[in-house]
Amino acid sequence: MVPTDPARPAVAPAAAPATGDITAAVRAVDRSAKVSALVVDRTTGAEIVSLDPDRQFRSASVVKLLIAIATLSDGADALTRKQIARMLSLSDDDIASALWVREGGAALVTKTARKLGLRATKPPAIIGRWGDVILTAHDVATVYQYILHDLPADDRSLIVDALAAAPRSAADGFDQYFGIPSAGVEPWAIKQGWSNSTNDIVLHSTGLVGRDWRYIVIVLTSHPLSVRFGTGARSVTAGMKVLAPLLR
Repeated sequence: MVPTDPARPAVAPAAAPATGDITAAVRAVDRSAKVSALVVDRTTGAEIVSLDPDRQFRSASVVKLLIAIATLSDGADALTRKQIARMLSLSDDDIASALWVREGGAALVTKTARKLGLRATKPPAIIGRWGDVILTAHDVATVYQYILHDLPADDRSLIVDALAAAPRSAADGFDQYFGIPSAGVEPWAIKQGWSNSTNDIVLHSTGLVGRDWRYIVIVLTSHPLSVRFGTGARSVTAGMKVLAPLLR
């Protein structure tokens, strides 16, 4: 994990892009996409990019951050900690499903949302479908702030190191290097998400970017079922490339 060093002088970021430019870039790939984006500068606490940050989306695998926090809060032995690291870095669904059941399913979401002060995060309508947890960009940013500032140091390192070690190929074979990893910004620590439902597909790129993890970066998208996952992923990357100059 890259530690925060408040003694280092902050480098002034580039001018923030217009939110309309982000939307235009995403919709140039999929004109039907719905998009939310948020960039928080941790050196100032300012939201330097804010595009519809309270729009609700299905979480897909981004909810694995909540599963990890809940499991660690209840106590995790060495084996479980290894499972958490794999769940996050490889986005392993089997581990997520097992921990979801162990931690109480929907109750995990309600309990953790209350603990972290998440305002719009809701359990899934179908209890077992953890990827259908509802969340917003603002709530995801709060989750990252909690990880960096409120977790015990060893738990924080476990999560952030796993996110920073995410390989290109996820456990299910999906290429998870869309969005943040493909935008030419580094270092990064990411939790991506992709899933389908009876109504839509979602693709999300979230994480920490920059020296001392200066930026929390979130791009959430949803698309009609007729859109291919590859197209959705390219739309997220297009939006991230608009943000990239701000993050270097």
